[in-house]
Amino acid sequence: MQYTGGDIKRLGARLRECKEKHISDEDLDLLQAHRLSFTEPLFKVFKELTQHKSTIQRSAIIAFRLKRITTIINKVIRKPKMQLNRMWDIAGIRIIFEDETAARRMVSLIIEKYKVRSEIRNYFDNPKKIGYKAFHIYITEPISGKVIEIQIRTKNVHNWATLVEITDYLYDTRLKEIGYDSNKEWGRFHQLVSSNKGLEEDEANFLYKTLDKYDFISKLAETFRKNSNIVKKQWQNVSPRDKYFLIELPSDSVPKLSGYNDYEKAEVDYFEAYKKDESALIVLTSIHKPTFEQISIAYANYILSYHKFILDVQEILKTLAIEKLEDKKFIEFRKIFKLYENIQANNIINILIERDDVVVSIKGNSLQLESNSRISTKKRKEIRKQINVGLQNLGKKNNLFMKEVNNVINQTPKWAWRTKSFLKKHEKRVTKRLKSIDLKFENN
Repeated sequence: MQYTGGDIKRLGARLRECKEKHISDEDLDLLQAHRLSFTEPLFKVFKELTQHKSTIQRSAIIAFRLKRITTIINKVIRKPKMQLNRMWDIAGIRIIFEDETAARRMVSLIIEKYKVRSEIRNYFDNPKKIGYKAFHIYITEPISGKVIEIQIRTKNVHNWATLVEITDYLYDTRLKEIGYDSNKEWGRFHQLVSSNKGLEEDEANFLYKTLDKYDFISKLAETFRKNSNIVKKQWQNVSPRDKYFLIELPSDSVPKLSGYNDYEKAEVDYFEAYKKDESALIVLTSIHKPTFEQISIAYANYILSYHKFILDVQEILKTLAIEKLEDKKFIEFRKIFKLYENIQANNIINILIERDDVVVSIKGNSLQLESNSRISTKKRKEIRKQINVGLQNLGKKNNLFMKEVNNVINQTPKWAWRTKSFLKKHEKRVTKRLKSIDLKFENN
């Protein structure tokens, strides 16, 4: 399809005008053609950056995507002064490093190797109000003249960013798109989660109360358990030759993961999936030397099968629980401790289902293992060992915490007998909680 910059500028104006109406097929085709015009330069820069990032940190995850059609349309509507033909983030590459030092080295390398457009957006030194941190760099691909956005994050920052998007999905917020002021309660919650400093008691209290009010942990864990085995089965059907991945997250269903070796076929399927369900989250991406773990980290907000926040928040709750106990605020302590137990039960379940090469279900008191390939005796032993080690490590952390709790409770007055009795029933409650969790997984 032949078109000019003026055609795309006018398309943007029409998209802005028809925000309450259906977009015409002609305009949708033109928008898709404009997206696809970034494909070749994006491939070229991605290949180059893959080599460059490996000189800094081989384990860094690198992925690319063309901006989703829905996101392009929403951005044009949200920013009425922005021209569609000057939208610089239609083609994007994201690199996720283990640490900030490596991330900063990558920024220096990009400045050295490429023509950088405008100023680098340094959200590490100047985080957004909600807590977002990253480097956003816009470079010009010299042959096509197309602008490519490069986002550089650390793994911790990326985990936080995907949690924001998961919150948007679960609670119909628009934190990623609009930011802190779109929902100040959830905005402050994620602002605190992103903080590197230790939380003050009132801040930890706010986190706990938000988790409790929205039953966030249970909702998160139930969503992950529902999706985990289904997505793992889909991954087992991916060919080793597949380089491109279409991930669809319908508003009323589970994720769908498909692998492709042919990018053009993948884009055709992406466009058809969008036209079928414009409200669905749909992304077409490529990850260098992909594994299930990498794609689960890079697109946790689409896969919805795991997030390390469940582990991280438990440490915050431990500290808060001890503070409440020391202050003799026993009712608040018991509420926080119950949430800790809920997370502990969910962490045990996560250990049972975290392997990507097998699908695990529980029947009676036994684990039922399924795999596309034969589960050998050696592999069975390895799985059992991994589960046992995970459970032992979780048990050790719990024992250390309970020792600290008991040291404080032993110094409390006799009238705190209700809390002492409550703690004696800790193991029974965790066991009961485990039994109440539905561990039946749907089949594809």
